[in-house]
Amino acid sequence: MGRSPREKDRHSGVRIGFVSTVQHYTWAGSEELWYRAASKAIEEGHEAGCLVHSPLDQSDQIRKMRQRGATVFVRRNDRHPRVTKAIEKFTSALQRFQKWKPDVIVVSLGSPLDLTYWSQLYCVLVNCSIPFDLLLQFNADSLGYTVAQRETVKNLFSRCRHSVFVSQHNRDLTERQLSIALPRSSVVFNPFRLQLSAPLSWPNEQSVTMGCVARFETRWKGHDVLLECLAQPQWQSRDWKLNLYGSGPDKNYVQRLIQHYGLQGRVQLRGYIRDMQQVWSECHIKVLASHGEGTPLAVLEAMMCGRPVITTDVGGNREVLTDGVTGFISDAATPRSFGLVLETAWQRRGDWAAMGHAAHATAVSLANADPVGAFLHLVTSTK
Repeated sequence: MGRSPREKDRHSGVRIGFVSTVQHYTWAGSEELWYRAASKAIEEGHEAGCLVHSPLDQSDQIRKMRQRGATVFVRRNDRHPRVTKAIEKFTSALQRFQKWKPDVIVVSLGSPLDLTYWSQLYCVLVNCSIPFDLLLQFNADSLGYTVAQRETVKNLFSRCRHSVFVSQHNRDLTERQLSIALPRSSVVFNPFRLQLSAPLSWPNEQSVTMGCVARFETRWKGHDVLLECLAQPQWQSRDWKLNLYGSGPDKNYVQRLIQHYGLQGRVQLRGYIRDMQQVWSECHIKVLASHGEGTPLAVLEAMMCGRPVITTDVGGNREVLTDGVTGFISDAATPRSFGLVLETAWQRRGDWAAMGHAAHATAVSLANADPVGAFLHLVTSTK
């Protein structure tokens, strides 16, 4: 399936085919690393193509990729899987992607289980002679594998040329879940979407404003846990408010929970805001009661803006945050555990500004490591 020597002579670079398994969002933080790597690859003289689901094709980022000369293949999303399967039998984006003949395939995964939901992609990766790399953006202890799913995922991680994780936690957890060692694996943090030479000015407002930037998907982002914590009696007399930024399938559920806990007037849904400097110019601290993560961009961006973070010990949170120095880390996203950490953070609110400065310094150091360049180097290597 690779290109012939004559075809390769026409272009001195590598032809890289990126595949995203994200289905239901027009964009997500999980897409930033492969997208930025694809853009950098084109700048450096390589060819880049991507295979994405139709919602992702509506994003500004994919439009920009086309403008830069990337080849885009779009897999149709349909509410009825049988309809999608029938359509793709005759006109498959994956087949067109194969005929494009990439030198290497890079599969960006929302979770390890994504490999079990797209059988045609699995067959291509197993049966073709093209080397492929796996980029895993998320993992969690609570992901449940059937016996067949574990064998499917294990097979592909065993066969891939490289496996790349956005946190050491995700790599260790994947090895435990699959009961295999992953010697051809690397950890590359997600890239920053903004870089600041100095932290943002501290908000002047005396009332404490907490901010949560996360899609409304409570199974993973824990909005429900956060709201239960803030509904406890000790928080009723305190001067605080919470801004929730984002969109997602559980938006109505979160609104009902706000009413259920009597937090109207305290908690506001602010919608999706792309400008993180606008968000953190009005918030003192980031809160995120996650049940699972990779290394969340929302945490990295809050740190870059000079805001401490209250979050949970999942994904790469403990790898980028220092508990009590740049943020506060709960053992788990449970009302008891997260509530205790919220209480500790509140009692130390006089330290938040200094902690934000320390968080910014850490973020600058992480950004200077050039994760996009490191990832692209792995992808374009011949080993």
